[in-house]
Amino acid sequence: MKKLYSAILAGWVAASVSCVIPVFVDEGSRWNQPREPFRQTVAFETGGVLRVDNAFGNIIIRGWDRNELEITAEETWDESAGVPDRSLQRSEIVPRVEVETKDKIVTIKARPRDEAFTGDRIIHLLIQVPHHVVLGSVSGRRGRIALSDLYGEARLRLDDGDIRIENFSGGLDAELGRGSIQAELLDLRNEDGVRLVLNEGPVELSLEPGFNGRLEADAGEGTVVCDFNLTPAAEKTKASGTIGTGEGALIIVSARRGNVSIRKSG
Repeated sequence: MKKLYSAILAGWVAASVSCVIPVFVDEGSRWNQPREPFRQTVAFETGGVLRVDNAFGNIIIRGWDRNELEITAEETWDESAGVPDRSLQRSEIVPRVEVETKDKIVTIKARPRDEAFTGDRIIHLLIQVPHHVVLGSVSGRRGRIALSDLYGEARLRLDDGDIRIENFSGGLDAELGRGSIQAELLDLRNEDGVRLVLNEGPVELSLEPGFNGRLEADAGEGTVVCDFNLTPAAEKTKASGTIGTGEGALIIVSARRGNVSIRKSG
């Protein structure tokens, strides 16, 4: 009887073992699946006020034909800083984005998901808004600020990086510590004031060929080049005078350690 029981038990164990199917889990695939970027849509009337702060990364603001604001944000490694350990990529890549609406002013703040990696990550922030907008404050430490197809007012502040502006009309106040500024300004009104200040790097400003207004440009240690007939004529490092009738916007450009170029667009 004992022998029979032992035989049955041995057979059951063997059958159980033979039916075990190994399951392999690919840990890498679980972590490396692409995540959806942050997205949010906010009601926003044309001519509204927007404030944006993205300490590390790019701020791209584009005009569109909708009375709403759409935010898209994603976080990636800053390749210039290097990635010390590839396994760290398993951490969250959806940034922290705070959106607040108060007194008809929309404020957006973007930060890395994990504060421990601040400086090693960059956040790509794309904001689409009605063409007419007041950018009360757009600021960052390192990255790029880019505006396109907008009119209204804009105040930009960046420590290190590039400022790129295409097809903008209205008052503009931009300051950059180190990098470069390229701006295309069209249809400026008499009351529009433009101020571009860069401590280290070149400034290139494009104006429509029929622009009338006043220009104050100072290249400091660099040179000033102007495609327009300026009265009086521009000097090597400075330009101060009128373009056309002189009855138009006042443009102030300063590059302390860099060149200044005033070009005709088109």
